Amino acid sequence: MMTRRTFQRGVLLAASGALASSPAADQPVVRGLDHIPVAVRDLERAKADFEALGFTLKPGRPHANGLRNAHVKFPDGTEIELIAVPAAVDALTSEYQRWLEGGDGPAFLGLFAPDFRSLGEHLSRLGLVLHEAGNLGTFTEPAALRRLFFARRQHSPTDRPEHFAHANTAVSLAGVWLAGAEAMQLLLPALGAVPAETSRCGPFGTGSTSLALPEGEIVCLPATAQLAQGRPIVAATVKVRSVETARSVLQGHRMRYRQLPGCSRDSLWVAPDDAHGLWLEFWQQSASR
Repeated sequence: MMTRRTFQRGVLLAASGALASSPAADQPVVRGLDHIPVAVRDLERAKADFEALGFTLKPGRPHANGLRNAHVKFPDGTEIELIAVPAAVDALTSEYQRWLEGGDGPAFLGLFAPDFRSLGEHLSRLGLVLHEAGNLGTFTEPAALRRLFFARRQHSPTDRPEHFAHANTAVSLAGVWLAGAEAMQLLLPALGAVPAETSRCGPFGTGSTSLALPEGEIVCLPATAQLAQGRPIVAATVKVRSVETARSVLQGHRMRYRQLPGCSRDSLWVAPDDAHGLWLEFWQQSASR
């Protein structure tokens, strides 16, 4: 079994140049975000709440294990997935049910890796093994990485233009905020993430560091009393065409939001109580970026 020290040593070697001659130096093997599965106890209520936030929901397909889901889909293939589990009948549904004992919230983080062969080679150099199952790549060890998976942004043949027509003008899952996820923070630079040029402000009252990918961003926060241990995915950033339209939608549905004072970033924040366990940022990218 890989020890924490062995894992850290491997990642630090990669970050210091061991992979400089590999494709990660010019072509990151991780390109951005894929999707975030949000476990919810009541799927119908979660769907209604996300619709009130201005999202269009695409119904999920039937699952043999009884899992029920609905999708907030974006044109670039990113998404937020709402998942409910009526009963624990296999390893995955059992895992979701254990997670829901602590309440609704994002249970896993999916990153976009279009080339699993290249990804597997990079991970192998770090002493990590990628397990492929269908269109997903996962870890069994170390335990600190089991909430992370890789996918290829599957576009379904049943997707229709109306599934991407969000009243809040959302167009992409552009960022994720992690708290205390040290193993993920160590791994990401070896797969192509680089320090972002600007810092990010959020409603967390603590310092942060940002890692940029070609098609997304990951903001890393320390674990605090407010950001509980064991639930590392604390927020998601959704890019919108118009933050003013998003504000109007939220006001029209009487959804609570906040705009951070002193923050130059043009965004609105919805708290976990109203977004089923995660902070949700609506962000309008400035024309200069």
